[in-house]
Amino acid sequence: MWICPDCGRKFSRDNQSHSCFEYNLDDLFIGKNPQTRDLFDYLLARVTEFGESATYTGKYNITLRRLSTFAAIMVEKNHLTIVFISREPIDEFPVYQTHQHSRNRSSNVVKVESIEEIDDQLIRWLKAAWEMAV
Repeated sequence: MWICPDCGRKFSRDNQSHSCFEYNLDDLFIGKNPQTRDLFDYLLARVTEFGESATYTGKYNITLRRLSTFAAIMVEKNHLTIVFISREPIDEFPVYQTHQHSRNRSSNVVKVESIEEIDDQLIRWLKAAWEMAV
């Protein structure tokens, strides 16, 4: 594990390329439907049940990390777009897009418009992603 001497973030690889600048989380929700913030807060509460992880706010998204990133969340006007990793591409609703990065790593994209869509299946996928991020 490598810890950036400037920002204190932890990484699985030495000298991992990153930006030390962290944006204000609240700024990502300016001009968005207030329900979108509720969706994010609920999702984050469920993810913290898995165990230790960190949240980093970038200019355009929020990343969820253990030693490596396991999910990214883009805040849209009326929904969240969630990208999470898996060992294989997931060809199952509500995943609407997948990208295979290597033989054992894919990213999957889900659009969440309501708290009901943060269901047991999505939480299982996110927990599996969290377990991979070591």
